[in-house]
Amino acid sequence: MKRAFAIAILFFVFALTAFSKNEFSLVYVDGFLRIQTRISQLTFNTREGALNEMALTMESYNKIYGYGEDGFDLFLNGKKITPDGVSINGRDAASFAERTVSLEENEGVVIDFHYGNMIKRVTVPYGPYYEMSIELLGEIPEGLTLSLPRLADFNPNDNTDRVNETGKVFTSYYQRTVALAVWAIERGRTAFRLDGSKHANELPIAYDGVKIKGYVGPAKKMTFLQTVFPEEYVWLSRIVNSYPKASSWYDPLFYLLVYLMDWLYYLTKNYGWALILYTIIVRMALFPLAYSQTKSMITRKKLEKNAEYIKIMKIQDNQKKQKELMDFYKKNKASPAAGCLPALLQLPIFLLLYAVIRYESELFAFGPTFFFWRDLSIGGFKENILIVIISFVINFFNTLITSSDTKQAKQGLLMAGVFPFLFITLATGLQIYWVTQSVIQWAITFWMFKRSDTQGITIREFLLSFKK
Repeated sequence: MKRAFAIAILFFVFALTAFSKNEFSLVYVDGFLRIQTRISQLTFNTREGALNEMALTMESYNKIYGYGEDGFDLFLNGKKITPDGVSINGRDAASFAERTVSLEENEGVVIDFHYGNMIKRVTVPYGPYYEMSIELLGEIPEGLTLSLPRLADFNPNDNTDRVNETGKVFTSYYQRTVALAVWAIERGRTAFRLDGSKHANELPIAYDGVKIKGYVGPAKKMTFLQTVFPEEYVWLSRIVNSYPKASSWYDPLFYLLVYLMDWLYYLTKNYGWALILYTIIVRMALFPLAYSQTKSMITRKKLEKNAEYIKIMKIQDNQKKQKELMDFYKKNKASPAAGCLPALLQLPIFLLLYAVIRYESELFAFGPTFFFWRDLSIGGFKENILIVIISFVINFFNTLITSSDTKQAKQGLLMAGVFPFLFITLATGLQIYWVTQSVIQWAITFWMFKRSDTQGITIREFLLSFKK
């Protein structure tokens, strides 16, 4: 008991310092431009005119790209060329030097690398879909080649690069981080090489320039790929499914739940309400399992007042007590396993639901405000303390209903108090899901216990137990 209390205090202190905020900002230091979006971090070497590094930052820092002369590099007749100037959002890069500039909502980043009368424009839009674009404008010299980022070093024996049959789409997959880069030609008379060579990501550029749309992010975000590349989605889905670790056997059910969440957002225009409706729908679908579990709990609780049960519980020999207790349950058709089985059946479903909500985290970051929560993808004490308090209150009442005595209620209350604080750093969207399903579980338990005329511990009994 003391150990659990100490752990709870430690996690409470940790939660006070764990609050973080997703910012969209940029900083320019010594020729390097770092762009921090709400979902990723990109670093450009402005002297080279190249993408130097990229990492995903939604849940943890996950580096997926490092420079290898393929960061939007330009080659003229095989020789690399570098820019003679750079501007950011229409301003000289020097104006951003040595300071962090927070960007306004819906404001993306446009980087113009100047090569005489030619401009290489890289755009990182404000949004959740890991998008960017690269465009070449102005006077394009003959013999110009553009090298697009690939996530893993080229290996002819284990080649994860793919080019579609038209040569208009190039993909690069990195198994270690399960990350994917997709580059699709929107405008320009050019094509990627189809021979699977080391230079498949290099594009010859015609005199009228080129525009390329890109996605660089988690490989498993199939609905994101569908949004960014609607015309190429059929081919992309087939390719992604061929990559190791990029798909799972449960994907059909998983994406069905993802589309349900997206549909609920379409109806409500708010991810907070979508999460609540999503949880209600799923919990109602699982109601037979919850009903069976609660019914078994009520049956066992009623048997605890049986004289034979009380007599068995007084037996000092634990082995004998356990044997007679199992015989007692069997005789009264109240096997403890009957209550455990529905709970075990629900567990993989709840894990799947949890994965679906995590899947939507990027969308939570850019969704509309839900009451006073501006970003449902972040967590911490400041964001989640109200939800934790509500969760504690609900779990408190649920514990009183299901407890046989005050000792059991105190143990249950300790767990009810510890666990919400253990997970206070999780995304607010996950917290909303958790508290909603807790409310539904309490409502089911309260209704069934009252219907069966089964009493738990009252608040008065619980409070008076501390005087003893």
